[in-house]
Amino acid sequence: MDACVGCACAQRVWIVMEELQIPYTTTLVNARDKTAWYLKEINPRGKVPAIRDAATGAVVYESLIINEYLADRFDGAHALLPSEPAARATLRLWNEHLDTQLAPAHFTLLMNKNETQAVAKEEALRLALQRYEEGIVGPYLLGDAFTLADAAALPFFERLVFSLEHFKAARPLDDFPRTKA
Repeated sequence: MDACVGCACAQRVWIVMEELQIPYTTTLVNARDKTAWYLKEINPRGKVPAIRDAATGAVVYESLIINEYLADRFDGAHALLPSEPAARATLRLWNEHLDTQLAPAHFTLLMNKNETQAVAKEEALRLALQRYEEGIVGPYLLGDAFTLADAAALPFFERLVFSLEHFKAARPLDDFPRTKA
């Protein structure tokens, strides 16, 4: 796995590889200075994470796509990627909500230095979190089993809680007990 230390997207992949007990080696990639070999052989976009399957030679990048590949290729008894189409669609909708609603709302609130925009940014985060609060089916996003949706969300929720408590003195999950659990 090619990764950048501390990258939430790389951590998504690491969680899945650990959950599936896939042997791997990590190559650290400088996010600001990608070498020519990486751009040519691994990811022409220069982003991390990326994987090269030693058995097949397949190169896959983009964390959510990597995780589906890993689940399809290695997941026997775990069922990180549900087999039924409706459950797969729900999983992908959770991932889409995370990447297009929650993560951007968190980041823009965290980086905000304009007090006149603070209330709107806090509301955007509250709405994104409300979707989790209302949509969680069980102890995990899709019910009783840990899935790729949970693996995708974990690094982002960890950052959400830590960064907003540390930098904004906010406790973002206090009003969302199901999500917090």
